Amino acid sequence: MGDLGPVLRDIGRSIDTLNSNLSVVNGNISQVAHDVTVVGGQVETVAQQQADTRERLEELYVEFQEFVAADTRQKERQFAATRVIEVRQELEKKFGHYDEVRRHTTGILQATDVAIVREETMRTATENLMMACPGYWLAPALVALIGWIVDNRVLAEKALAEAIKRDDSKASLFFSLVCRRARRLEACGRWLMRYFQMQNPVALDREVVVMLDALANGVFGGAALTTCSAVVDEWLTELEQQAGFPEEQRKRWAEALDVKTPKVVPDEYPTLRKYSSTWPRLDASLAAARRNQVIQNFFEQLFTGEIVVPPSLEAAVDSLLDSLVTNYDDEELPLRKEELMLQLIVEEGGDKARAARRFGDESESLRAQTNFAAMLTNSAMYPERTGATRATQRYAVSRCRHWIIAGLNDLTARDRALVPAEVEVACGSWKGTSRDGMNEQQLTADLHQHYSTRTEQAVNAVGISGGTWAALIIGGLLGLVIAAQGGGAILVGILIMAAAGAYFYFQYKNLDNVRQRTREALEKERDEASRILRAALAELTDLRRDTAVEDDKADDVVELLTALSSPQFILKRPEQTRTVMA
Repeated sequence: MGDLGPVLRDIGRSIDTLNSNLSVVNGNISQVAHDVTVVGGQVETVAQQQADTRERLEELYVEFQEFVAADTRQKERQFAATRVIEVRQELEKKFGHYDEVRRHTTGILQATDVAIVREETMRTATENLMMACPGYWLAPALVALIGWIVDNRVLAEKALAEAIKRDDSKASLFFSLVCRRARRLEACGRWLMRYFQMQNPVALDREVVVMLDALANGVFGGAALTTCSAVVDEWLTELEQQAGFPEEQRKRWAEALDVKTPKVVPDEYPTLRKYSSTWPRLDASLAAARRNQVIQNFFEQLFTGEIVVPPSLEAAVDSLLDSLVTNYDDEELPLRKEELMLQLIVEEGGDKARAARRFGDESESLRAQTNFAAMLTNSAMYPERTGATRATQRYAVSRCRHWIIAGLNDLTARDRALVPAEVEVACGSWKGTSRDGMNEQQLTADLHQHYSTRTEQAVNAVGISGGTWAALIIGGLLGLVIAAQGGGAILVGILIMAAAGAYFYFQYKNLDNVRQRTREALEKERDEASRILRAALAELTDLRRDTAVEDDKADDVVELLTALSSPQFILKRPEQTRTVMA
């Protein structure tokens, strides 16, 4: 027994040392468990930060695209604003002398009325203009006018022949108006007949709008008025007999009315705008429906109020002569078209696509020749381009009302066919569709079921990872290998196996916390998705109601146009009224 004492003492000391080491191991294991918990929280934080970063990057990408588009539009607008000034300077340089001739036209007639300018002064002025504007039809026309006023038949006939040679159509209409102003009705009728005989309703000269102005404003009286109205009817009859003409007019008016489509305000329906992939089609259908009110306002304003008739025939004809001579001549048209396109780009804030769309319709008024139906359209819709008066606008609309109604009906049918029947809404990871936002209960239940299934799958998917199993197995095997070497290595091997087991244990114990955090995150996402869904469905209900109300206004426009009649929009001159009363 005496020999066993030292051995027992050694075993006791070894046990004490082992207990001390185990206490240290327990402390280290507790620290490892704490660190694992901290690391787990940090990993979750990093994952959330990554999701937030990804969402923000997507938002930044969209914002960047919008910025690039806005910057491009701004540059296009600035370039157009600069270029339009250059074009106008070029017009002034090339054709500015035409304006000088134009300004003299009614001035000569009015000076003759009051007889305060010497005939020799007027003759000298017109002869100077004749030399300053070679090739311009109005210069010899003014010389002929002066020859007529001073009773110089030879001069008048020579200058008249030159004016007709340069532009027969404009010269004929010019002298018909001058004769009407002087109440030379027989001469006015002959000039009008000459003018009409030169016209082809399929390829009319641009100055026909002046004849329309004269007709609508009651300038042509008696037989001339009858002749004009009869010729207009013949032109329309001839055009309507052409194959495809009604379809062409329907399309023309549909395009002209389509240009009046307004834009939806950017802050309207924000939830649908952000969370529905169907929004572009909803936006287009709402804008198309609101176009009906814009069109109705346009026609109501056009036909509201009295048109003031100039107090004298002379004043009315002078106004028409101003229109005739200030309308752009054919050689100016290329620059005028460029000016129009640049101006539209400026008006549309640099949006070249929308400007090009408007230009396709409005540039029709700047063509050298066009058919009579197109002339009526241009006079009605773009009076500032053609120089048409308000009376002519009314007359043109009343003449075209059947084509306008047909074009509007085609446009309405097209837009109604493009209205999306189903609207998709994406909330979080859930997607659903609705017709009118009235199936909120069904979609909410589907959303909750989606997130319930997703939550269950995500929670069930939480488990011991392959890395944790690998750490346990590798740690256990490494500990056994080291312990098998005996001696002090046994303790090291035990410590390694204990650390691996502790790491595995605390990872296992942390699974419930991970599952809880996963559940809470998905429940939070579900609640936010439910809020978005409710807001989107409420907006969809309002949008459908708004679209339906605006769409119904198409019938009001049709009713307004149906009531129009052409004869009532031919104004009566005061002297014509007195003749009728007599």
